[in-house]
Amino acid sequence: MGAKSKQKLVRTPFLIAMGVALVGFGVVSGIAFDIATRPAPPPKPAPAAPPTHAARNVPMPRVVMTPSPTDRGSILEGDARRAWSSVPEPQENPAQRPLAAFAVPAAADPARPALAIVIDDMGLDRPRALQMIALRGPLTVSLMTYADNLPELVKQAHDGGHEVMAHLPMEPVNPKENPGRGALLSRMDEGAIRKTIADDLDNWSGYVGINNHMGSKFTADRNRMAVVMEELKSRGLMWLDSRTINDSAGPGAARALGVPFITRDIFLDNVETPDAIRVQLELAKTTAKNRGTAVAIGHPHDATIAALKEWLPRLTEAGVQLVPATEILKRRSEKAPS
Repeated sequence: MGAKSKQKLVRTPFLIAMGVALVGFGVVSGIAFDIATRPAPPPKPAPAAPPTHAARNVPMPRVVMTPSPTDRGSILEGDARRAWSSVPEPQENPAQRPLAAFAVPAAADPARPALAIVIDDMGLDRPRALQMIALRGPLTVSLMTYADNLPELVKQAHDGGHEVMAHLPMEPVNPKENPGRGALLSRMDEGAIRKTIADDLDNWSGYVGINNHMGSKFTADRNRMAVVMEELKSRGLMWLDSRTINDSAGPGAARALGVPFITRDIFLDNVETPDAIRVQLELAKTTAKNRGTAVAIGHPHDATIAALKEWLPRLTEAGVQLVPATEILKRRSEKAPS
């Protein structure tokens, strides 16, 4: 083979290799150009931050904004005015309101007359209070708000099958009578009334409502009784008017504000002799038969304890049921407990 032929054979592979290299370079350059000229992709969203502890779903207490005394017709004439006052509504669950939570169930026949016997002034004389609690019930035991060891007394009353109320002292007409510590006075302004009620009621529980101790002067004041009723409504309590004065403003104030209430019919022991108390017990029984319901109020006197001990076992035989105050409330339907 000649020299020229050998040179051709040598150059041919070289030229092929060069061609391949040029083609490859062109392809790579094209790709690079395509990439370089593409529009930039939108930035990726930053990853979400890890969640923090979520707030617990704890319901806030409902608050009703109540107009000032000026806006609602001067609840307290001449007192300092407030633009608004926050009055918490009763708890959302009706079963948790004291009126329902602490009511004593009454296995009562609605067709039969019912009598509630409320014993006021309980707790100051501990031995007599315990004697009364030991009686056949259910009685309604109204504990003085300034008595000692109220939680213990409440437990003993509940264990005995009795219903409990708070006996709230209020100012009497006679200035010589002392209603006791924590009394509501007619000279108090609205703020003082609310604070006094809180001091009397906030440190113990187990009661379905309140009734007045004395109070012939205070309960005649419609404006101040309206403040009391606002407090009872916000606390989910009932009102029993002891009617220490005939024209008590309590029922009207309670009705106006939708507070459950009942009123006293008979006083048992204004005269503290067994015979006189038995007469009043018979009157209470007759009242229940005639009206369907009756509420009698007595006190932990020796004569009252003795009369009740003898008389209560015979009540059922006379066709009248002994019931707690909440059963009378339900039947009278002024504002039945939820």
